[in-house]
Amino acid sequence: MTERSARIGPRAKLALAAVTVAAAVLAWLYYAGPYRAVALDRHALASAAPNALDDASGVRVATPDAWQDQRQRIVTALQAEIYGRLPARARASVLRRTSIAAGDAGGVAGVEQIEVEAGDRIRFNLVLVMPPGDGPAPVIVMQNFCGNQAAFPGRPHAIAAPRNQYPFPCRHGAFDPLHQAAFGRWMLGPPFARIAERGYALALFYGGDVVPDHAPAAPNALRALEADGAIAAWAWTHTRVVDVLEDDPRFDHERIVAWGQSRFGKVALLAGALDPRIDVVIALQSGRGGDALTAHRAGESVSAITRIYPHWFSPRYRNYVRRDPLIDQHQLLALIAPRPLLIGHAERDAWADPQGAYMALAGARPAFDLLEAPPPRFALRGGTHGITDADWQTTFGFLDARLR
Repeated sequence: MTERSARIGPRAKLALAAVTVAAAVLAWLYYAGPYRAVALDRHALASAAPNALDDASGVRVATPDAWQDQRQRIVTALQAEIYGRLPARARASVLRRTSIAAGDAGGVAGVEQIEVEAGDRIRFNLVLVMPPGDGPAPVIVMQNFCGNQAAFPGRPHAIAAPRNQYPFPCRHGAFDPLHQAAFGRWMLGPPFARIAERGYALALFYGGDVVPDHAPAAPNALRALEADGAIAAWAWTHTRVVDVLEDDPRFDHERIVAWGQSRFGKVALLAGALDPRIDVVIALQSGRGGDALTAHRAGESVSAITRIYPHWFSPRYRNYVRRDPLIDQHQLLALIAPRPLLIGHAERDAWADPQGAYMALAGARPAFDLLEAPPPRFALRGGTHGITDADWQTTFGFLDARLR
């Protein structure tokens, strides 16, 4: 042992070891793991994409009427093989409506909290945020990760906390800076002021009020709903939010947007595919079981997602760990045609499989072309998995172009 090494105490050695481990983890994340860079050869990916107009026997649909028949077969197959049963349709009703002053809502103006009931005593809290001005407003419907209260600056007590079990790091504001450092400034809640300035209303809900995003707690809630997976149950909750918006003249019922990122991007896609009242769908980094082809074996695997989140999908989805599914995500995206669709990804988000998503979008485009609709858009930003300023800038640009 040299004199220099002898002078290094136990704490210094521990610190050095911690730095070495952290450097190794970061190197793995960014060069071999989920944050590694992904290159998109768009021409090659589009050339290899399946075609959503092809039916199960390989015959290609050629007319809008034939597509409507094909569409119903796709819906049935998606529920059977990937998402499972949805809860029975039940018109939502408003039980309680409370206006909340800006001073009690973290400085956010135009806030209203609604207790909603749907089905057999299924209840959840919906928060509406109205922009200034008169006239029906276009509205962005979005789910959040840590509850409505955590989405607002300062976690104001006037905004209700989640009704069911939710993750420990979501319960305490001390973790909020870590969430934002890891997953972007807007991971917990949207840029309220900027959304209002652009003239958009918000309808914000926490799907965990209906089905907890917690594998041990989810099965009881799913049984009560007679549903098979949380993604389907949360999509059903999206449509119950649309019920509330339809009954409110302050909203423009021709400009309802389903917006989601990651797991809630999956939800937005399914809700938009199944509910024609949703006029625009925006899904960011929704990955496996969302916008990325299951048959494209890259990023998060079917094995991993069904093991870590067994409550999200139909149990049948596990059948496709090693074999290609009978139905795939290009067909889900095609169901949104002819309505505007934006898919967003990040250059260093290999886990969400941007290549598989681009192939799915290319495979869905023939349905948009058949219905003489503008093509869906694929946006790729720098960075990693999360919600950033760039995501909202892309959102505003897309909505302004398609809805104004």
